[in-house]
Amino acid sequence: MKTKIKKTLYIEGTSDLDNGNLRKAFSSLLEKELKRNMPQIIMGDGITQVIDKFMTKPLQPNEKRFLLVDADTLLTEDNRMTIMAGYNNKKPVCRQLLNKDNTFFMVQEAEAWILSQPDILEDADVSTASLPKRNVMEIAKPSGELARLYRKSNKKYHKVSEFVKVFPRLDSSRLRVYFAEYNRLIEALQE
Repeated sequence: MKTKIKKTLYIEGTSDLDNGNLRKAFSSLLEKELKRNMPQIIMGDGITQVIDKFMTKPLQPNEKRFLLVDADTLLTEDNRMTIMAGYNNKKPVCRQLLNKDNTFFMVQEAEAWILSQPDILEDADVSTASLPKRNVMEIAKPSGELARLYRKSNKKYHKVSEFVKVFPRLDSSRLRVYFAEYNRLIEALQE
């Protein structure tokens, strides 16, 4: 009998529910691809805290652990390895190291995923007419760009309360085509 693998996905983002539920927003998006094969999702607050939880929390029997954090930079294969090595070097004694099979990046932030589908913003009455006509992965601070679009639409963008309204509406199959890193995450979670 094959032992069932328990998948756990640690995600950078607040676990506080005062302004909305980020865990539920990510779950709603991921279940479009993963259906009944969903991982347990653990929100880890800031990047340092979530990486610490990912690396040091005792592994459960048959657990396969994954990490999803902001890259805060345009991601290349070289700087992906450099980022992971930097965190691994800071915590040489741990239960789980970051590696290319378990660590995934939101390029540059999860808001880039939202910016890649302006029709979702338009449906939320946020004008995207002034959205730069370039690859959203090149936008240095997607959350700032999203806040600017909200302001131009006489709205206020909040990194949790507005995010959780729009994020689950994203088309996951389109994200997989646009963001190779998101596609890698889905493929890893489907295994």
